[in-house]
Parts: sequence; C-alpha cells; structure tokens
Amino acid sequence: MARHAKPVALILPLLPKKVQPYAKAAVATIGTLAGLASLYLADEPKVAVAVHVLTALGVYAQPNGESE
Repeated sequence: MARHAKPVALILPLLPKKVQPYAKAAVATIGTLAGLASLYLADEPKVAVAVHVLTALGVYAQPNGESE
C-alpha cells in the first residue's frame, strides 16, 4: 500500500495562534482576493483561471491548525 505524505503547512506558521484553526479559510480568502485582482487587472483570462486552480489546490493542501 502507498503511504500518503503529511500535508505541508503552507501558511500556517505565518498566521497568529488565534487564527491557525482557520488556516484553510485564510488561504481561501487570500486566493479569492488574488483571483478577483487577476480577473480585473490581468489581460489574459488564462491567468485568472490559473489563479483559481492554484487557490483550490492550496486550500486542499493546507491543513488547519490545532484547535485549543
């Protein structure tokens, strides 16, 4: 059987302790803001699609922090 790798903490170490249980929401919010900016500011629609796909992958890969 294949062993799954432990999820990497992309943004978790950068967040304050109080917000760490909501790390997925933080990544999703940052990705949404970047996606909106790319929709309105990028000349190429492919850039906006790439940002949205990368946001979805980032939310999937980001584990939430430990709740206290």
